[in-house]
Amino acid sequence: MIEGDKIEIPLSKGKLTKLLFFSVLFLFAGFWIAITDPQVSNAAFNNPIIKGVGAYGSIIMGLFGTYFFTKKLFDNRPGLILDEQGIYDNTSAFKFGLIPWSDICEISAASIQASIASKQHFITLKLVDPQKYIAREKNFFKKKLLQANAKSYGSPIHISTNGIKADHSELLIIVKDYFQKYRPSI
Repeated sequence: MIEGDKIEIPLSKGKLTKLLFFSVLFLFAGFWIAITDPQVSNAAFNNPIIKGVGAYGSIIMGLFGTYFFTKKLFDNRPGLILDEQGIYDNTSAFKFGLIPWSDICEISAASIQASIASKQHFITLKLVDPQKYIAREKNFFKKKLLQANAKSYGSPIHISTNGIKADHSELLIIVKDYFQKYRPSI
């Protein structure tokens, strides 16, 4: 929705439902592996350590995904808001609030191979002072994740288009346009 020079991009209930479904599948697959201890012809996958890490990793990721996507399904706030002040991201588990254009030095696209069949696309907001945003996070695990993101990908803030009603390529153009229009002159 566009209001004046403000764009609100809603969360996509359909995309979030699909992500919730896959999280629940991941959870059940982890429980199935942990409980039934299936045997396969590949010796490496029959290793109890590898099987345990896979099963319990799947359970943990499935639980986190189920919790997060269920919570987002009932969230009626927009997923993303762009205006003259900055960008407000409500797509992730992190609560950054408003990210002013003056805190951003570059906007770029990034992607990771999520599975054999799919890629996860992100819009990366490279920050003038990433530590400012990392230091705000009080949760130890979230803080460590932000630090890992900053080290691996150059920024702690990445906007995923998986759960919002927007095409990744179009959204990247819109965010870059707003950045060019409203960032302070140096």
